[in-house]
Amino acid sequence: MPILVHVDELQPGMRLKRAILRDKQVMLSCNTPLEDWQINSLRRRFPDLTVQICDPILDELVEFQDDSHDHEVSATVNRQIGKLMHRVREILSSKTALEGSDISGLQRSVAEVMQYIMDNPAAAAVLTRFGTAGDYLQGHVGNVFYVSLLVGNTIRDYIFRERQRTVRIETACVRYSMNLTPLALGCLFHDVGMLPIEHLYEKKGGLTQEERRLIRDHPNRGVEMLPPKLDAVAKMVVRTHHENMDGSGYPQGVPVESLHVFSRVIRAADALDAATSRHIYKKARSAARVLWEMSSGPFKEHYDPPIVKILMALVQPFPIGAKVKLNCERYGVVVRHNRKHPFRPTIIIAFDELGRKLKKRDLAPPIDLSKTNEVQIVEFEGDDLTCLSDGADGSVWGVPEITRDEKEDLFAYCYP
Repeated sequence: MPILVHVDELQPGMRLKRAILRDKQVMLSCNTPLEDWQINSLRRRFPDLTVQICDPILDELVEFQDDSHDHEVSATVNRQIGKLMHRVREILSSKTALEGSDISGLQRSVAEVMQYIMDNPAAAAVLTRFGTAGDYLQGHVGNVFYVSLLVGNTIRDYIFRERQRTVRIETACVRYSMNLTPLALGCLFHDVGMLPIEHLYEKKGGLTQEERRLIRDHPNRGVEMLPPKLDAVAKMVVRTHHENMDGSGYPQGVPVESLHVFSRVIRAADALDAATSRHIYKKARSAARVLWEMSSGPFKEHYDPPIVKILMALVQPFPIGAKVKLNCERYGVVVRHNRKHPFRPTIIIAFDELGRKLKKRDLAPPIDLSKTNEVQIVEFEGDDLTCLSDGADGSVWGVPEITRDEKEDLFAYCYP
C-alpha cells in the first residue's frame, strides 16, 4: 500500500500506485515515473488532489489494509450520482422546476445505485474528490448520497424505531419504516435549490444580506422546484437537511422532537463533506478534525450522537497511507483502521523530524495507537489535532472559539 501525498509534495521520479482517472479515461497510469510537466499539470488542474505513491520498502515490511474496493465503490457511486445531477441541471436550464415526467427515469437510476451499494458493502466510506472547484456541487451530492446510504444501511434498526416513534403508529409497516428510498431521493435533490445561486460557491469577498437570505432559503426553494407528487418524505429531507438537533438550524429551526431520522442522517453527511471540501472562502479541514468537532467538539450539539458514532466508524478520520505528525515530532503512515477507536489507527513511524524518509534499518514495527498513550497523532493535513490527546473517544479538550467572521461567511451555512 502506498503513501498518500498532496500534489504539492510530488517529485519527479515518484510512481503512482493507483491510476488517475477523469470520466473513466486514464489521465496518468500507475507505476510510471512522474515527470515535471505531469506534476505541474496536476497541480494546475487539481490543486486539492491527493494521490497514492508507491513505497516498495514499506510494502515489503508492512501489510497495509487494502482499501481499493472502498475507493472503487465510492468513485462509482459518485460518478453515477454526478450524471444524474448533470441531467437535473440540464432540465432546469430551460425551466424553473422539475415535472413528474422529468424524474421517473431519475428514480429508476437511484434505485439501481441503491442496489449497487447494497451489493458492494464497504469496509470504510471514502469521500471522492475529483474534478475542479466548479464541479463542487455535483461531487458534493454524490458524496452525501453515498455516505447517507451507507449510514442508513448500517443503522436500519435505529431508523425503524425512530420512524415508528415519529409517526406514532405502533403497527407501522416494517417495509415502510425501513425503506431508504425517500432518503436516497432527498439526498439526490437536497441542494437543487442551490443551482440558481451556485455562483456563490466561488464568490470572493463577503456575502450581501440578500445573498445570505438566498442561501438560508435554498432548502425551501429546492422543494418548490420538485414535482408535487414526489414522495413527501423525500421533500421533507430536502427542506430539513440543514436543521440541527439543538434547534439552531435553518430555514425553520425545527425542534428535535420533530426532526425526522432521515434529516439527521443527511445533516451529518452533508456537514462532513462540506467541511472537508475546499471552498474559495475556506480551506478544507481534515476528516479527523471535522469528525472530532462533530462528535466531541464545538458542534456536537448539532448532530444525532448514534448517527455520528456510525459515521465515525464508516468514514475513517485517517485514510490508509496518510502521513500524520506525531507527538515525538516524527511522522507516521497509517497502516490499518480501527473501527472501535477511529482516532487511534495502527501506524508505522516512517519519517524523521524533518520529514525525511527513514532508512530501512531504522524502521520499527507498526504501532497500534489504541494500545499506547506514549505515541499520539498531533497534526494531519495542516490541522492541529492535539484536541485528541486527552481522550480521542469522547472527552472535550481545547474547544476553539467560533469567530464572528466564521459565522457570517458562506462556510457557516454549509457547515455546521
